[in-house]
Amino acid sequence: MENLNGSFENEQQVELQDYLRILYRGRWIILLSFLVVLVATAVFTFTTDPVYEAKATVMVEEDKSFQEEIFNVGYVASQSTAINNQIEILKSRSLADRVILALETAPHRDSLTIFQPNSNGIYLTKRQQVNWVMRHLVVNPKPDSDVIEITFSAGSAFEAAEICNAIANSFQRLNKEFKLSDFKELRLFLENQLNKKSEELKKSEEVLKLYQEDEKLVSLDDHTKELINHLSKAQAELETSVITLEADQEQKHNLERQLDERKELLSEEVSQVSSPVLVQLQQDYARMVSEKVKYESLIAQERSIDPKVYQLELQNQANRIRAVQRRLEEEAQRIANSSMVSDPLAVAQELLQSILAVETRIQGHSAKINALREVVSQYERELELLPGQGLALARLERQVKVDQNIYILLTQKLEETKITAAGQKEIIRVMDSAIEPQNPVSPQKRRNLLLGAILGLGLGIGITFLLEFLDDSIKNPDILEKMGFPILAIIPEIPSKELAKSISATNGHHPKEFNMSQEFESRLITHLDPKSPVSEAYRTLRTNIQFQNMKKNGTALLVTSSTPKEGKSTTFSNLAITMAQMGTKTLLVDTDLRRPVVHSIFKLNKDKGITNFLAGKSDFNEIVKPSLIDNLFVVTSGPLPPNPSELLASDDMDRFIEKARSEFDLILFDSPPVIAVTDAAILTTKLDGTILVIKAHQTQKNAIQRAKMLMDNVNAQIVGCVLNSVNIQKAYGSSYYYYYYHYYSYYGHDLKRSKFSSSKPYS
Repeated sequence: MENLNGSFENEQQVELQDYLRILYRGRWIILLSFLVVLVATAVFTFTTDPVYEAKATVMVEEDKSFQEEIFNVGYVASQSTAINNQIEILKSRSLADRVILALETAPHRDSLTIFQPNSNGIYLTKRQQVNWVMRHLVVNPKPDSDVIEITFSAGSAFEAAEICNAIANSFQRLNKEFKLSDFKELRLFLENQLNKKSEELKKSEEVLKLYQEDEKLVSLDDHTKELINHLSKAQAELETSVITLEADQEQKHNLERQLDERKELLSEEVSQVSSPVLVQLQQDYARMVSEKVKYESLIAQERSIDPKVYQLELQNQANRIRAVQRRLEEEAQRIANSSMVSDPLAVAQELLQSILAVETRIQGHSAKINALREVVSQYERELELLPGQGLALARLERQVKVDQNIYILLTQKLEETKITAAGQKEIIRVMDSAIEPQNPVSPQKRRNLLLGAILGLGLGIGITFLLEFLDDSIKNPDILEKMGFPILAIIPEIPSKELAKSISATNGHHPKEFNMSQEFESRLITHLDPKSPVSEAYRTLRTNIQFQNMKKNGTALLVTSSTPKEGKSTTFSNLAITMAQMGTKTLLVDTDLRRPVVHSIFKLNKDKGITNFLAGKSDFNEIVKPSLIDNLFVVTSGPLPPNPSELLASDDMDRFIEKARSEFDLILFDSPPVIAVTDAAILTTKLDGTILVIKAHQTQKNAIQRAKMLMDNVNAQIVGCVLNSVNIQKAYGSSYYYYYYHYYSYYGHDLKRSKFSSSKPYS
């Protein structure tokens, strides 16, 4: 268990180190992204016009409908629905239009941006002004309360507060106008009916007076008077019910018209929106109203009935009617809030609920009218039994009493309407008016800069990991091991330019005067700087090659790469130097007959080389040239031939290899890249093994796989691979860099660490 836990912790540590190495390699990308985003955010923040927000709060008080106050009927309305209705009104275009009209007459009109021309000298149109107000308005209801918060944003504190207050005041006035408009319609209806009834009363009184004068009849007997009183009361109540029915029908028509304006999807005949329960309740309501009217009008005449029993029965019937009425109201509200009505605006729910309530009252009035008509008909039949002159006088007196009762009732209702309208309280109350905000809400400088910094870091880190994910190059030896390549050595970057400058200064030249030949010479770091970590890495390569199962004498190895500029010639040369330094007689053969560089590295003339031998123009001893290093000899490429592959595949090449084996302990061949040409594939079949040079952070995985496939096709023996030009700080992180740096210092290396890490890698 401890081993498993230790292994898991090690894997976690390695994974964390990998992430840290990725972030360290992409530190400049992260820093650049951080600075760019932060600067862009700062520019945007400090150049954006400020935005101020002003807030006002209004309270929506619960309102009773005027129908309940005037006609003693009502319905249950949801206060939450009323709040939603007011929110819709606040967001409406009509209110925004009223706000613009109010601001037009405001004393500070010229100080408002909405009335000023833009940079092109163009003024906003009325529609654009309305849209501007609606766009900058935010309405939020306060949870668990009847309070609505109105927020308006503008470019100045004064403008935000001014327009916010204009919205609140216009909203208050609009609601007051809405309420008074209903009372106004009812008052006009009652006034018209009262004028008509006044004329009818005058006419009936005049007719009665003329009849009494002509017929010399003054009064009727007591029984006839009582019958006329009952008939006139029933007739007056009947006509009052008819008037009330007409008022409800007119109200229903107005409500349907308002609903049609707000809801196009609803049918014009809203009374069809119903349910079986609602229909049954409406029928029960109409039946109970009819029974109560008949009982109240006819049974009351029976002298034998105890008045207490009569009043108790009336009370019971009234209670049953109220119970049915409450159930009707609940069902109407349920329908209004259910999916039976697909209302795009919440304000339509209250209108629909009002229409259903009015429809119920209309059915009740209809039932009452039918019952009263039956009562009136019965009284009229009794009245018909009177003698001729008495009957005529009774009819005239009845008409006068009916007109008087109706006139009195209408006058009473009209006065009640006026009183109710005059004392109607406003349901919208402005609790807090908007004041000028002290600070703008946008841009928030600290928050924007913080978000910009976070976004810049996140973007840089994201780009770094994305590039890492897209980068298919070899970054560390673990990848090569997973691909099945044995690692012979890891070679750090050679600080060639810095080393060349050092060589130039040692020779008495100015550091800036070093030339290309000195730069090539600087590749021989194992000779020029034998105590450096790079030289030690080449000695590690030498040791690992010596432990391979090969011949003790006359070993011939090929050094190649998958693609150009991977550092194979440099690796080839330094490996030869380390071999020679330990006393191994080593021969370097430049068989890269396309782009040879070995002669430049060792400052030799390439005129006589391997091509001269293969062409039969020079013998072996003529082309073998000594170098400045003991035990190290070099065979240059010679003149470049037109057919390198054919020369390398010739029998003369076999003869050259055999001759070299007999005179040298180790022969190293430099060749072109495997993928580029077939030279390496030809040579590897003639030699003892192949060393594949791979450049870190450049060579792609698919190139290595392609090179391995080509080598496997000719049954080449791959001794191992060398991971070249490894940037210690870039590839391994600070701990490895710390190790190499102190290893450097321990051996007395005189190059600065910063220059070493920043040098350009060589191929």
